[in-house]
Amino acid sequence: MKKNPREHAFLLPLALLSLLVISILAINGFSYIKNHTKLLAQHKEAIDIEQKKYNLEKLSFQNDIVQNPRITKVPVTLSGIYNLSFLTNTDANGDVFINLEQFDIFRRLLSTCSSTQDIAIPITEYLRTAPVLVKGFGLLDLLNELSIPLDTGVQLLRCIRIAPEPYKLNLSLASEITLQAYFDLRPADTTRLAKYIADKTIPHNDALKVFLKNIHVNRDFSTVLRSTLMSSRLDHRGTVLKYDRETFAYLDSILDSKGNWTKNRNFFLWIPMN
Repeated sequence: MKKNPREHAFLLPLALLSLLVISILAINGFSYIKNHTKLLAQHKEAIDIEQKKYNLEKLSFQNDIVQNPRITKVPVTLSGIYNLSFLTNTDANGDVFINLEQFDIFRRLLSTCSSTQDIAIPITEYLRTAPVLVKGFGLLDLLNELSIPLDTGVQLLRCIRIAPEPYKLNLSLASEITLQAYFDLRPADTTRLAKYIADKTIPHNDALKVFLKNIHVNRDFSTVLRSTLMSSRLDHRGTVLKYDRETFAYLDSILDSKGNWTKNRNFFLWIPMN
């Protein structure tokens, strides 16, 4: 029995619709596979980057030669650099206030290190209102919060650091720039002080007080000396990583209360994948 022409008329559009649906499904399936493959590649690349970053971070704890000859590491002694935690004190009620003696030191240090004192107030005010500085928060993080240019931050890395308050300024490891700003000295007196600390003519704070008394007759340095020590022990260090002489990372490590070196804050500009 022959089918009604109307049935043929109905079946043709239905067949075309079925083909259209199949085509759409095939296209969508291909797009899904393509996107999924792309995501897998991106995921693998992300994993590779994280693994590379992890391997690079380990370099700050290793004393052996870097296997990749194109990568060099430059050690930086941070224990002798001014700690921004000195700028504030907390009273018995938990209120935070600015240490004015330390603020004057900070301004002098900024004047030498970055040729500007303009950022002293915003940095200090941020520290007064922010939570207590703890491990894991670095100088470049702070400057980024305050929208201070990166090139200024790079200049300041040699002069200021962020570490928990117990990490004192090690005068035995301090540069003349730091000594001059911290004790408000003339260049000639700074050079003498650096020499006396190095050759143990000034071995402790009592001897240092005598030296400073001859220069600043009416000034009492007892308070600011509480944030200093003289020791050969290093408790805070940095590592600059370079690839073909171009800096790409700054690793910051700190000695914890148990005497173990731990990650403080690492900053990567980029990661070499070769």
